[in-house]
Formats: sequence, structure tokens, C-alpha cells
Amino acid sequence: MKIMVLLLLVTLPACLAYNATLGWQTLLQGPPLIIANGGSSGMFPDQTDPAYYDAANSSKIPLAMLCDLQLTKDNLGVCRTGWNLSASTNLTNILTNTSVPSTYVIQGVSRTGFFSVDFNLTELNQTTAIQQNPARSPDSDGIYPILTPEYIAGGANNAIGLFFWLNVEYPSFYQQHPGKNSLASYLTTFLKAYKPAYVSATEVGILKLLQLTATRTQTYLVLKFLDKTAVEESTNTTYGAILSNLADVATYASGILVPKSYIYATRVTPATTGSEFGYFVDGASTLVQEAHKANLEVFVYGFANDVFPSSYNYSFDPVFDSLSYIGNSFQIDGFLTDFPNTASEAINCYPEGYVKAPLASRGASKSVKNPVIISHNGASGDFPGCTMAAYVAAINDGADYIDCSVQITSDGVAICRENVDLLPNTNIFSNQALYQQYVATYPELQATPGVFSFNLSYADVSTLKAVMYSPWGKYLVSRDPSNDGVENILTLDDFLSFAKNNSGIGIYVNLQNAYYLRTVHNLDLVDAVVTSLTKANLTNASDKVFVASEDSSALAALQNLMPAVKTVYVVPYSAANPYSVTPAVLQEIKQYANTVSIDWRLIDPLDTFSGFLLQKTSVVSAAQALNMTVFYSFLSNEFVAYARDYRSDPILQIYSLISEFKLDGLITDFPSTLYNFLNKNYCYQSVGGQNISMSTQNYPIFPVAPVSPFAMAPSPALSVAEPPVSYLVPTTSPGGPSIAPGPSANPSSATKLPVSLVATVALILILTFIL
Repeated sequence: MKIMVLLLLVTLPACLAYNATLGWQTLLQGPPLIIANGGSSGMFPDQTDPAYYDAANSSKIPLAMLCDLQLTKDNLGVCRTGWNLSASTNLTNILTNTSVPSTYVIQGVSRTGFFSVDFNLTELNQTTAIQQNPARSPDSDGIYPILTPEYIAGGANNAIGLFFWLNVEYPSFYQQHPGKNSLASYLTTFLKAYKPAYVSATEVGILKLLQLTATRTQTYLVLKFLDKTAVEESTNTTYGAILSNLADVATYASGILVPKSYIYATRVTPATTGSEFGYFVDGASTLVQEAHKANLEVFVYGFANDVFPSSYNYSFDPVFDSLSYIGNSFQIDGFLTDFPNTASEAINCYPEGYVKAPLASRGASKSVKNPVIISHNGASGDFPGCTMAAYVAAINDGADYIDCSVQITSDGVAICRENVDLLPNTNIFSNQALYQQYVATYPELQATPGVFSFNLSYADVSTLKAVMYSPWGKYLVSRDPSNDGVENILTLDDFLSFAKNNSGIGIYVNLQNAYYLRTVHNLDLVDAVVTSLTKANLTNASDKVFVASEDSSALAALQNLMPAVKTVYVVPYSAANPYSVTPAVLQEIKQYANTVSIDWRLIDPLDTFSGFLLQKTSVVSAAQALNMTVFYSFLSNEFVAYARDYRSDPILQIYSLISEFKLDGLITDFPSTLYNFLNKNYCYQSVGGQNISMSTQNYPIFPVAPVSPFAMAPSPALSVAEPPVSYLVPTTSPGGPSIAPGPSANPSSATKLPVSLVATVALILILTFIL
């Protein structure tokens, strides 16, 4: 057991960020207390050595280590959460065949399971802890023993800036089991011996019994509130009724510990289509201000980066969530969290909070060389993608470039849609006549049936509305459906007109499936895109325009027809047929584009079983060695979108990517999170010539991945070249159209074909007739 020594590492002074005018608005006028809920319980089995060790080294001080008390048959304490030991330990694996579950009444409910009061401490010392949350990594299950309050308190008491917090969840039950007044007896002895900084309990009665002892030991007593309609056992009164008289609470407690919903009430709004629910947060209550007037500190529980369903108000960004509790109007006194590092970030790294970033205000940002921010279908994490609402939000959220993923209709109109399949991102399923007419399966595109844009006319498409697409839906993580069925489907012309009206915003146009559409369905996406860019007068080298494609033939055509426009090769990804991107492959790509967009799974891949990072690849450095610009595709805030190494915290992922790979740009569903990291995170940028760390160590991300990362099996090299294909498109010169080649089997030998005389004459005749 290492905690006694390792906790001594936390001796660095905390860097405190707060409103420079008002100072901290906590009751004690210091920074909010971070309360590690069983340590870093989001990463390790709670209340174990590695969980507490990680919390101490990944967070700033002041920091409290919380233990959930349970009493044993011999009236000793263990630290376990919940009443059923089989949920948090491997107890059932070591029980004898004669052992059976017990049944007790707890908080008015009859419960059957394995209770600590049926075992003595010697028996429980044979058990090891397991992760209680099935969504979290089981890698550390069955390794670490359970701990006692005495052990944890001893370690915390020997470290500067650390405190011990003892929580009692079921006081009435432990007052009767293992014997009458057993809890009061244990706590009185414990307070005298270890002088914990805080003791919280869900009942008034036990706190009143401890008042005299707590005063002598300088222990803060805290009343933990459950749901407002639940009945507090010692008074037979609802928690809502107790809350209405905070002055009375202040006679026996120094603070209150409340769920997040007491501060921001959560409401559920039915979605119009697609999803079954929508979770939102209403405005803040005045509870914090009222409690402070009663001289009560307010601690809030329920913070966890991997909770779902969660509020859409915070764009799945746990730092943004935490910041809403320490704003200018009020500040809570402490966060009880499974991820103490994230609360530490919010408190220490964002003194200005999160800000909007409309174009007119960006000059106020700090002068730091940052990678460019490219939206992914607009701010598609918050609004249906590729819609006016998503693009407006992306600009206000700080995107440098807004993007259009270009699809094409059967009559050749270029539209902006996340995917060639309209089923997941429009309301076409609600139009059964249209759906039944066009539903089809194209195995070369996807295994499941869909409704594909290239089969519908623009007249059909224009009748549809956009709905929210959730890329992580397979994990049952959905996005805000409140704007479903509201936004129109935009054409590429609409998109370019909007972008041009926002002077200074860049344009990123991504041609999807250009080669397939040309060779299989005789639809020319290159023609449609070049026509739109030409009409919008966006073909000059001075224009902030990128044109991207995963098809080398399309890029070759674009180079021939719009040589001044910057091209981007989108490196595709295939889970079924993995490949590697070698320096030779990159050298081949450079014939078509000096910029490469690389799928995240080819840069920092994760092991699908453990969720931790595999060995990171060298593809970025190889591209940079060729003087190529590198974009990362793409960032999502949802915790299922990236490796567990980043603590279910998108901020840590962003920091790691930028610091390690020196990326030139990041494509993101959530531009606001990236913008605020790059421009408002004082732990990323130096302040007064001094770097602020997110943790007590010299690096902000305290590692949690295995010491020896998993090795990846070698894969064949990516094939860049495509069979020859011609794209017939109008040029900007009066000389007429040209035919751009697809690369030959040997791309370096590809040459431009001569101008078609017949096509030239035909175009001249058409123009003459029109004019």
C-alpha cells in the first residue's frame, strides 16, 4: 500500500484563478474544494490505493479524499460505496457455498445482498475492489484491497493541502447494525483519533450527536441531501422541507452537500424525431446565495465526465459544466467528483470562464500560434449538421473555417450533408412515401439500407428537414434533438454565399465519394463544386478556401481546373481493411495535395477492448517531414469518442494532441471547446512567462495508460491511386472546358489531357445562344 508515502508528493502551492475584481465568492473566500469521490474513481476502482494516488497527483490542492463508511460485524470501518458489497468487491468469489445474501431494510426499502455488517474486518480484508460502473474500465478489477478510513485519513493528515472527508450514507442502518449506537460509538472514537476535516451524513440525528466532538476536533459537519421528495429518517421529514429552513440546518452543520439538480434543475423535453429524450438544464437556483447567507458552505455532488444522459447545455464538455458552478453570480464551495482532475482544470485553468468568439471580437484573443479550428459539419455537436444554425454557431464558437461535406442529387445539385445516406441526418423516414420509394442498399457504401442523396432530385431533397446525427449512437450516446425537423437542407451555393457574407471566415469543402459517383452513377461532383466555387468567385490563391477529397482522381481534376485553390487529401479509414500510411504513401499523396486530413484512428488509435491507447503512430511526423500541413479529423466531446487515457475529458485529449503532434489544424464537432482551450486556457498558454500546470506534476496529464502500450499489427500500405476517370467541368477561362485526368497506375506519370475541341465548340455555341 503506497498512499501513505505518495500523498506526500502533493506539496506544491495551488495556482488560484478567480475573478480579479470580486475575488473568490465561496463562503471562506478561497478556491472551491475539490473532493475526490473515492479518489479518481472514474479511472480506478473507488477507494483504493491507485485511485487516491492518482487523484493526489492529477489535481491541484486544496483536495479532499472521500471515503464512504460501512461498518463491519466487529464495528470497524471499511471504505465502500453502496450497501451491497458484491457490487464493489469480489466478495462473492471467495464466499463459501453456505454463504447466502441477507435482507435488511435501508432507508425504508427492503434490500437483499451482501452487507458489511455480516462480515468481520479480517474476512473483508481478503477481498479486492472492482469497478462498480460497467461503462468504465475493468482492467484494475480484483487487484487492489479495500481500505479502512483510518488508513486513508492517516495518509491525508500527513500531506499539505490534503484533507480527509468521511461520508455516512445510511446512518440509521449503522446505528442499529452491528449493534445499538454502533455508528455513534465508531464515529466518536474516529473523530478524536484522526480529526477528519469533514464528516457528512444523510441524516440530521447523527450530526447532532457528533456536534460536541466535532467542535473539539475542528471537524466540519455537512448534511447530505438526497432527492427533495425523499424522507430523511431521523426527522421523518422530506429533504425539500429541510431545505426550506437553512437557518435551522446551520445550528448543527457547517455546510450542505447537494446534488447538481439542486443548483440547476434538469428538465426533459421530448424530441420531435429520432431520439426518445432530450436533457436540458434550466437557469441556476439561488440556493448557493441563500446558504451563504445562512453561513453554510455548499458542496455539490454528481460530477462525472462519463455520465449519460447528461445535459446538452454544456456540449458534453465536463469543464464547461464545472465552470457553470463558479461563475460571477455565484460560486459553490466544493465539487464532489469522480474525476478530480477536471474540476482542477476548471478552477485553475479558466479564470475567464468560457467565452463566445464572434469574428468581431477575436482580436482580443491572446497572441499565440494556434492550430486552425475547422468545423465538422458546422457546430454539429450542438445543432443538426450542415445547417444554417450549425454554421452560425460554429462561427460564434470560434471556428476559423466552416465546412460543407458535399453530396449530390440525381439532377446534379450539390448539397451539404454529413453523409451520402440521408436516413440518419434528415427526417425522410417520417415521409414514408418518399422513404419507401428510395430506400436502397449499396454494399460498396454501407452494409445497412439507406436513402441516398444521389437517387433523389433536388425537389425531393428540398422538402426534407435536418435532424441531429449522433456518431456515437451505437454506444447509446445521442445529441440534442431539440432542433430536429427545423432546419432546411442547404445547397453548396447557399453555404458559399453565407460564408462569403462573414468576412474573414475560411471555407473547407469536402467532396465525398466523387470517384464512386462519377464511375457508378455518372454524377460529376467535381463539376458541381467547381461551378459553385467559380460562381462565388472563390478560385483565387488569396481566398481562404480548402477543397478536400478522399479521391485522388478528384484532387487531380481540381488541381488542373483550379490550380490556385488549396487541396486536401482526406486519408480514409477502414476498420474492415486496415492499412498503414507510410512515408512512401505520403509522398504519393503530395502529388495531389500539400495538406492531409488524417483520421484520428490513424494517429492515436485505441484498443477497442481496454479503451486505452495503443502505441501512437508516426504518420503526423512523417507528413511534417515532407513539409505537409496536417489536419486531425475529428474531435468529439463525448467520452466514448477517445481513449480512457484522457480521463473522459476532451480538454486533456486536445492538450495531448497539440503538445505531442504540433498539428496545423483540428476538425471538430465542438468548435467552442477547442477555441476556449486555445485562447482561454491559462494552463496551455503561459501567463506572465510562467506555465500553469493542470496537476501537481510537471505535466498536466498524469498518465493512466499501461506502462507498455499494446503494439499494433502491421498493415498493408494505403493505395492512393485510382483507375483513370474523366471529370468534365467548365473552366474559369473563356477558352472552354478541359478534361482532368485521374491518376494512372503510376501516379507520377499522370499527364494532363488535351482540351476537347468538340466540347469547346459546344460551349461557345451555348454561350452565344444565351447571350
